[in-house]
Amino acid sequence: MKRLLPLSILLIFALSPNTSAQGNSSARKLLKKGNELFSKGDIAGAIVEYNEALIADPKLASAYLSRGNARRAAGDLDGAIVDYEAAEELESRLVRENRDIAQAYLTRGYQRSNRLELDGALADLDRAISLNPQDAEAYFKRGRAWLIDGSIELAIADFDKSIALDGRNPLVFAERGFARQARGDKTAAEEDFAHGLKLNNDLRITIDLHLFELQLQIKEMRKRQAAIQRNIARTNAYIPRDAESRCLFPAA
Repeated sequence: MKRLLPLSILLIFALSPNTSAQGNSSARKLLKKGNELFSKGDIAGAIVEYNEALIADPKLASAYLSRGNARRAAGDLDGAIVDYEAAEELESRLVRENRDIAQAYLTRGYQRSNRLELDGALADLDRAISLNPQDAEAYFKRGRAWLIDGSIELAIADFDKSIALDGRNPLVFAERGFARQARGDKTAAEEDFAHGLKLNNDLRITIDLHLFELQLQIKEMRKRQAAIQRNIARTNAYIPRDAESRCLFPAA
């Protein structure tokens, strides 16, 4: 005789697809309401609706995308990018070559660069470029991050790319001139400075202030890098000479 399944299990099988469909329908209604509020400028209200939509359907990629846009509009870049990454994981086509998302990474990358958080800055700027490879500003700002880091050749390569895409930004020429000067290419540096001034209607003070700020950031970065090297040297100096003999796994 065949064993009958308990009634509770049969009910679960019977109700599960219908329940899932209801949850998805409810989530999409909440998403639509959130989008309507967002279009009217009610950012906080929209986020509430997106939160509810994701409770109803945690795999609704478009809700993550919409909430990311709302969080970005509210100034929460970190939260926005978390949502964009969740949307991409669920449905990558929503994020691919999305310029709004590229701008979020670009903005956070530049902020991190100014705070001298260069690893995070470069990661964000790489992502911005991968999403929008024709954005001259992204190459400019990544070039600046490389310059602060001390990677002169990488900086110049990014400045070259930025200028090739859009040669109207005087600050790119000023920073490439600074990088070329650091490399010892005085003639090319002077040409860049002169061209940058021409693009800026010969208003030298704007470019001078920009380069002064850049120099301060580079100086601070060098101090931090030197401090890290001193700490490493100090740590190595404290290692006992017989430390290797006490290792559980001696060197091969």
